[in-house]
Amino acid sequence: MNKELLKNSNLSQVESYKISLDYGVVDLALAGDNYQLDIFGSTVNICSKINSSSLAPKNKIIIGNNFYRILKAFSNIINKYNFINNGEFKVTENIGYPTYTIERSNTLSQNDYTNNRQSIMIKNQPSIFEDFIGNKNKNREGFFLHKKKKNKRIIIVDDDKDVLFTYRSFLKDYDYHIACFTDPNLTLNYVEELSNFDDLLVILDIRMKGLNGFQLHQRIKSIDPTIKILFVTALDILDELLTIVPGISKGQIMRKPVDKKIFTNTVSNMLS
Repeated sequence: MNKELLKNSNLSQVESYKISLDYGVVDLALAGDNYQLDIFGSTVNICSKINSSSLAPKNKIIIGNNFYRILKAFSNIINKYNFINNGEFKVTENIGYPTYTIERSNTLSQNDYTNNRQSIMIKNQPSIFEDFIGNKNKNREGFFLHKKKKNKRIIIVDDDKDVLFTYRSFLKDYDYHIACFTDPNLTLNYVEELSNFDDLLVILDIRMKGLNGFQLHQRIKSIDPTIKILFVTALDILDELLTIVPGISKGQIMRKPVDKKIFTNTVSNMLS
């Protein structure tokens, strides 16, 4: 950037900068008199907030957890760069979001690099939060946890406990790990504590107190955009949903009351 400034504008070099990167869902819009393409949404907001916070060091690149989890799957990147855990950026008072500063690994000794990678791996191991809510909050209203470990996981969110019981009974004969919530905020806490998001489906009602289904969908997608979402609603708003929720298809929306066979087949197809 400094080379371009000097070459084209003969301007002073930039001595201090901050760069933040993350991966997630963004929306597009035409903005300004010239109708230039602009992006907005929760991912952009998080990057902006991280950049303006004390976590972002000057003259460094800082990335969010979504982007970090993608990068660490590529050995050629992991071997060339060192990812230093900066701690959690506070998205809300109760929800934190891990961030990492990137440095070239050749600036560190091999031992330092190995130790750094090990410390990051330790910090990202599965937490005991799931066991905690299963053992200590058994009487929490509207929460049910099927504790047997399964490969494919389902989270069901509805403020009607009878609906949760019905959906769970539909799926009881399948090899799924099932968690049910009446509180959308508890759902977010639970998702944040998961160690990975492979084979995860979240079934959402739309009309709920606190966070509605649209807001919860956006928050979940900001945690990990690969999480599968199925809306189940009594509202006749299929066309509106397809318009206002980016990336959703007709197969991800079901009308209440649900048919058991259609419901189980839809869940199975989305997790296959």
